[in-house]
Amino acid sequence: MTDRVIVDENGVWLTDSGRTFGYPWSDVTEASISVMLLPPDDERLITVEVDHVSGDFLSITDRLEGFKEAVEALVARSGGEPPNLAGLSPEDTVSIALVGEPPSA
Repeated sequence: MTDRVIVDENGVWLTDSGRTFGYPWSDVTEASISVMLLPPDDERLITVEVDHVSGDFLSITDRLEGFKEAVEALVARSGGEPPNLAGLSPEDTVSIALVGEPPSA
């Protein structure tokens, strides 16, 4: 089974080797997007860390199916505009406030 990230009305979920786990919205405090350059060739890796009320977090990478859609859904839930993921550098961190209910349309 393909590793996948899903952001839906219930929360943020990862599917890994047929197993699904994640956090319901009531347990999510915020998320942040960052970029790393991996050695030896400075390959870009974009990650989203979704923070849990306990201090734990989910780390979601752009290697997962559904990543772009998940970022768009997280940002939409916060009422913001999606960042230009291709334009982010390792010095950039984008914070996404997720506390409470999503804004109404």
